[in-house]
Amino acid sequence: MRKLKTHRLTGTIVLKTGLRIGGSDDLLQIGGTDLTCIKHPVTLKPYIPGSSLKGKMRCGLERAHGLISSGNQPFKCEGSPASKSVEYLLGAIFGPHFNPRHELGPTRIIVRDASLKSGGELETKTENIIDRKVGTAMHPRKLERVVSGSTFELEILLQEWDLDIQCTYNGKTGGLALAEFVKEGLREVRDTGLGSGVSRGSGQVDFEGLKLNGEDFTL
Repeated sequence: MRKLKTHRLTGTIVLKTGLRIGGSDDLLQIGGTDLTCIKHPVTLKPYIPGSSLKGKMRCGLERAHGLISSGNQPFKCEGSPASKSVEYLLGAIFGPHFNPRHELGPTRIIVRDASLKSGGELETKTENIIDRKVGTAMHPRKLERVVSGSTFELEILLQEWDLDIQCTYNGKTGGLALAEFVKEGLREVRDTGLGSGVSRGSGQVDFEGLKLNGEDFTL
């Protein structure tokens, strides 16, 4: 087994609406914010954890291809290196998940934490529950969101191994097939959202200026 190449995908994550990815709420103050955003411990600037983006891509791809596991766990991939299936791509790129006897090789994807490029101001949004009997708001809570218009650096690395030579997807082979699958994952995030509160208006994002190994990489 031999590593052939590392492909580098870069671009900008643009917030179309406010974004909330939860931080530590160990210390709550009277009259303070109930749910805070994750921030760099030194600069106190918000960022997007690579784990959040990676997890949302994987979840979106599992749903798009009908690979939903029981027990609310990621799909347990068991594809072999000779397989051209979506299961192989999912397991090779994102990891096989609780399958130590797999033949997929090392996890291909590395998703860097997305550091702030511009904006980054925080807003406080109040949410509540509607009393179904009388229609009034009750149990209000305050949460932090990064304001819309803020931008973050995107960097994803894809490690191509000789196991991937037989892999094909959307007319691409090898490492480019891996990149095509990741592209589909980014589209799922763009079309659904990132972070919490997506069904309530938060988390709409877009990806701009994408490049794969320095060449344009349009979603």
